[in-house]
Amino acid sequence: EELESSLAQLRDEVTLSTIRLWEHRMHRWMSAYRSGLETKTAQLQVKEFSSRKYKSHRRVPETLACLFD
Repeated sequence: EELESSLAQLRDEVTLSTIRLWEHRMHRWMSAYRSGLETKTAQLQVKEFSSRKYKSHRRVPETLACLFD
């Protein structure tokens, strides 16, 4: 009974977008393990798909910087 009431409370607190985020991440982990990757390699593969790569908006492109030299 206590577990059922706790689960009901958690369902109300967790948003659907959070559930989907973790579902997609777990799917990537399962896919990596099914393909035979070891733990460290699987971790790198999951991190590659789940993290954003930001580029600085203040950085001058190398080709443009060479023009001023």
